[in-house]
Amino acid sequence: MNLDLNKLTCTASLTDTERAVLEFLLTHIDEALKLGVRGVAKANFTSTSTVMRLSRKLGYNGFIEMYYKLLGAAGKGTPVYELNEGFLSHFAGDGNVSMENYRSLRLAAQRIHKTDQMVFIYGMGFSSMMAEYLAKKLLVLGIKCIFSDGADSIGVFENNLEDIGCFIAFSRSGRSPYVLNRVKMAEENSVFTMGFTNDGASPLKEYCSCVIEVPDDNPLDDRNMKPTLFFSKTITMIELLIYEYYQISIG
Repeated sequence: MNLDLNKLTCTASLTDTERAVLEFLLTHIDEALKLGVRGVAKANFTSTSTVMRLSRKLGYNGFIEMYYKLLGAAGKGTPVYELNEGFLSHFAGDGNVSMENYRSLRLAAQRIHKTDQMVFIYGMGFSSMMAEYLAKKLLVLGIKCIFSDGADSIGVFENNLEDIGCFIAFSRSGRSPYVLNRVKMAEENSVFTMGFTNDGASPLKEYCSCVIEVPDDNPLDDRNMKPTLFFSKTITMIELLIYEYYQISIG
């Protein structure tokens, strides 16, 4: 493969081992994602910390982002789109994903990709499970984030406010004062805000930079006692957000 590594490394000063790992990734790009951090480290007789250090030196948030950037450099970006065509088909059909929701998800993915600060994710009660799920998805992508729920002090949010680039709130009702207060404070401090909430009357919509409206088949069930598809549909929206993040990363 005739690639000038200096163009990829720019001003980064790499050790011989890190350079060897980079060359391995470029020459084994088709299998690198499957190998993962541990597999790449093992193939180069080095540690996982060396692989992660390489990604940071090259300016990426983690191994996944580095992989997709190198995939584009190797001229093999197309298979990623083909691989995900089946995934996108799940969102086809009437009413599955509104154009407004899609634009909001796309905007949120762009802001998450753009920020070099932390992403703060907050949810209470049942919604906290959705917040924690998104936090874990972002963490495995190498994105710095904090997950917080109703058990945490407001200090967790306030003491990290200066380092927050995006604030994402989950609230089925959109009426929780704890959620609304944090969103308002984030907006007042010029932090990009995103809210996942029901598609009915939700005060949360008034305060967020962008909103994902999720259909709620039992909007009056405040105790979450009845069967509902609200949370499973919220997970679906999260996966579409992650998909858009990938598309932006390799663009």
